[in-house]
Amino acid sequence: MANARFSEVVQVAMVVPDIETAVKAWAKILGVDAPQVVETEDWEKTGMRFRGTPSRGRAKLAFFRLSNITIELIQPVGGPSTWSEFLEKHGPGIHHIAFNVDNIDDAVKELLSIGGSVEQDGKFKGGGYVYVDAKKSLGAIVELLYHEK
Repeated sequence: MANARFSEVVQVAMVVPDIETAVKAWAKILGVDAPQVVETEDWEKTGMRFRGTPSRGRAKLAFFRLSNITIELIQPVGGPSTWSEFLEKHGPGIHHIAFNVDNIDDAVKELLSIGGSVEQDGKFKGGGYVYVDAKKSLGAIVELLYHEK
């Protein structure tokens, strides 16, 4: 039986160098209107940490909410982050897959138990996220999304 914590992929995210260009291309391919590009909030609101160290790294984001999944586009802005490091090392491409989780601590522990390591974490209005680098065991960075109840 599948683990209930990881039963539904809700998002696939790509890191891109120019979000405006990427949004136009994806909108054309998907045949939809271009979504609004938003920017992550300042560190004072997100408390973002990159490998355990506070970072002022931010990103521009766009979300294509399709019927079965969300495609997220991410353009790194400013300080150190998993997004800027990925873009520098690999160029544009798929950065992570995301799951909604009810218990963030249990989900993180489970991924750590198979050799994952916490890459980045932070908060957003209504919840937060943790990126776990599980490339060695799962072949991917996994984002765990949690929402305040």
